[in-house]
Amino acid sequence: MSAKKKQAAGKGGQRGQTPGKGTKRAQTTRRGDIGRRRSTHTPQDRWRIARYLWATVAALLIAALLLEATMVWMLGVGLWMLANAELLGLWMVVVGYVLACIPWAIGLLIATGRFWLAMTHALWIGIAYSVLGVLLLDQVIGLG
Repeated sequence: MSAKKKQAAGKGGQRGQTPGKGTKRAQTTRRGDIGRRRSTHTPQDRWRIARYLWATVAALLIAALLLEATMVWMLGVGLWMLANAELLGLWMVVVGYVLACIPWAIGLLIATGRFWLAMTHALWIGIAYSVLGVLLLDQVIGLG
């Protein structure tokens, strides 16, 4: 026998187990404990999931019901005015971009609770959203 096996045998430990931890290891590896441990959520997890769900619903409702048509109209008319050399169209493009950012900023603020993270991410999402709005206006509807 090797020295480690003799030492473990001398202390009453079983083969493959470290001394003093034999009973704990047997208890934590039962199948019921593992399944039960995976299926439970802490209250913090439940609140986080609820916040993400509420943020998604709020952002979609604000975007779809309140700002989508106005954003697309502002972007389209603003670009048309810029194409006709009217600089007032620049302000309409800016307002359309802000309208594209608002739903995402509110949704991210609800979901994360971090103001500056929500604002900076909403600016990038607003760019993509406003470009999609212009493409929708120009290509799908055919008003370009």
